[in-house]
Amino acid sequence: MAVFSVNISDQDVGRVITAICGNYGYQSQIENPNFNPSISIDAQTNPEFIDNPESESQFANRKTRDFLMQNTVAYELKIERENVPQPTPPDITDPN
Repeated sequence: MAVFSVNISDQDVGRVITAICGNYGYQSQIENPNFNPSISIDAQTNPEFIDNPESESQFANRKTRDFLMQNTVAYELKIERENVPQPTPPDITDPN
C-alpha cells in the first residue's frame, strides 16, 4: 500500500490539529455509552460524559483520511455524471 504524507513544521503541528478539531467538531468529552439514566449520575460509577477515547491527533488524522476519501468519491461521481450519454429527446409536436 502506498503512503501519502505531508510535512508540517513542528511549530505548526498544534495549530493544524487544533484547526481540524475546531472545524470538524472534536469534543474532549463524549456521552458515556454505558450511562444508565435510571440511576443517579455519579462521576465514578455512572458518569453521563466520559473523556473522549480518541485523541485530538487521532481525530485530525481520521478527518484528514475522510476528507481525502470523500473528495475522491465526489470527483469520480462528477466524472461519471459528465460521461453519461444524453438520450435524444422524443419528437413531440403540437397537433394544432
